[in-house]
Amino acid sequence: MPKRPHTLDQGFRTAPSRVRLMRRNRKRRDWNVPIRRCCAVIACLELVVFLAAYPGFRVRNVRIEGLQTLTVAQTFGAAHVPSRTNIFLMALRQPLVRDIDRLPVVDHATRAVELPNTIVLRVVERHPYAVLSAAGGYWLIDRKRVPYAPVDGPVPGLPTIQSVGLAAADPVKLGSPIRSDWLIQAYSLLSLLADKPSLQPKLITVDQNANLCLNRLDNLRINIGSPEDLPSKLWSAEAIARAIGPEAVNKTEYVDVSSPTHTALMLRHPKLDPGHA
Repeated sequence: MPKRPHTLDQGFRTAPSRVRLMRRNRKRRDWNVPIRRCCAVIACLELVVFLAAYPGFRVRNVRIEGLQTLTVAQTFGAAHVPSRTNIFLMALRQPLVRDIDRLPVVDHATRAVELPNTIVLRVVERHPYAVLSAAGGYWLIDRKRVPYAPVDGPVPGLPTIQSVGLAAADPVKLGSPIRSDWLIQAYSLLSLLADKPSLQPKLITVDQNANLCLNRLDNLRINIGSPEDLPSKLWSAEAIARAIGPEAVNKTEYVDVSSPTHTALMLRHPKLDPGHA
């Protein structure tokens, strides 16, 4: 049978069918992904609401660790822990440890959560490094040059740092570091004396000209002078201290190492010795 000849009208009649076929083959939008995301968000919100409202997650216990001089009542009062608060909301509450950090005796504090209902406060208190004599009183001071507690006077086993002059009248603010040059110089001297048992200090004084003076545990006075070249000066002082026997200490007025190359030893005159008969 002969084929029917193709005409132009037939081409126009088949065009709409091709358009419909292309539309059917076009990729349809996948609604599964946004629906799953919305479901996940709703599930998370429901979980948050459940955790916030569940009575089993309310704070019932507060455990405080690391106390040495502070009392539980002082720490608990500074923390301001409200009763029967959700433990997750309590863990996000910043003032819980921030107010404890403000206590002068506290170096730093951290918090931890023990499910289902316990908050743990870990407190690290300051440790005394020396006794500061200033502003008409005595204060315990730590390695960070922070005075944190008043004391009645020199403490056995701790060196006393004293300033002579206008700096001695500067007010002392508990819990705030002292950045004065004279105290920084005294701390530099203390750090160098750590491995020198023959020069262990009882008192370190700094005068208005920043000159350092060291009194040993046996009250032998060693004039160090300016803080420059401290290692050389301490080497000379240690050599002289080793040469002086215990009997000679009572006859010695002071040792001067302010010039490392020209050291001096001043003997106490018998007529000026209050113990001389």
